[in-house]
Amino acid sequence: MLGTAPEWRIGSVRSKLTAVSKGEQITRTPIITVSNATIVLNIGLIATGVAVLLSALTGTTAASTSIGPIPIALALIALMVGIPHGAVDNLTLRHALSRGQRLWGAAAYIAVAAIVALAIVSWPGIAFVAVLAMTVWHFGTGDVEATRELRDLAAVRGLWRVIYALALGSAPVLLPLTSPAAVSTLTSIEPRLATVMSDPVIVGTRITVLLLIVVTLLWLIQQGDIRGAIELFALTVLGYVASPLVAFAVYFGFWHALRHTARLAQVTYGTITVRSLLWVSKGGIPSLIGFVVVVVVAVVFLDSSITLEPALGPALWVGLAIVWGLTVPHMILVSRFDARMREQRA
Repeated sequence: MLGTAPEWRIGSVRSKLTAVSKGEQITRTPIITVSNATIVLNIGLIATGVAVLLSALTGTTAASTSIGPIPIALALIALMVGIPHGAVDNLTLRHALSRGQRLWGAAAYIAVAAIVALAIVSWPGIAFVAVLAMTVWHFGTGDVEATRELRDLAAVRGLWRVIYALALGSAPVLLPLTSPAAVSTLTSIEPRLATVMSDPVIVGTRITVLLLIVVTLLWLIQQGDIRGAIELFALTVLGYVASPLVAFAVYFGFWHALRHTARLAQVTYGTITVRSLLWVSKGGIPSLIGFVVVVVVAVVFLDSSITLEPALGPALWVGLAIVWGLTVPHMILVSRFDARMREQRA
């Protein structure tokens, strides 16, 4: 149905055995090959390295409150890459839905998102912490499952799955969020978060996350999963060094979203190619267009020389609440998809 896409070949070494003639010596011609899944995994690592390098060269680190044009451009591109992956949750379902089921499903999806967004705006303390915890778990478990599937490894189960997921989710989410730049921004747009983002909480969170990451790194090395250790270390450096906006955007677009899209392409079309990735992402085009329109309007009509903080603070907080609200039903559907994929692989 999708046709045949050219196969990417740049990676692990295999040998092609060529018999010159019967009884003669067999020569080995090395051929460098890599699967499309490996390229998807490598894109995340490369993007992470580029983001850390740009942050260092431009001075846009986790300690800075100002962001230059290059990091902003990188963050916007990363967000544009990642946005469509959350708008194709229908592909995570076991069976196709009828028209009526799609309408009811969309209504339930929006209702859950609206309730969560309203809760965050009304009770920013406890609701913010709850959604943040769910976000860490969602990103962590999603990356564990996607990475293991794309590498064709057995699923991780039990306590170590929980520890691994928390480490993978905390590195790109909690580390950037507890940076000086992120704390000052959050407390300025929603003052009631000041009690949540207190100095003891920030220090305790960072120490806990770093200890969790160290334990997970040691476990991965003991398991012989050197690539897994390198990836977790890369996410840790990204979350600790880069500006919060850049760190999360790069991780979201080029790491988490791309790996999830590759999983859906494999399940839906049986292969991971440029074409199958685009076919999966096409359902998220309306969301992407909406995002671009909002960005263009903001750039054209908002004059940076005019101080609009009293109006922009609440508006930005409501916007964040809506995004987090939409993330909750997405988490639920992806969690069911993860469980089903683990069962099938077992």
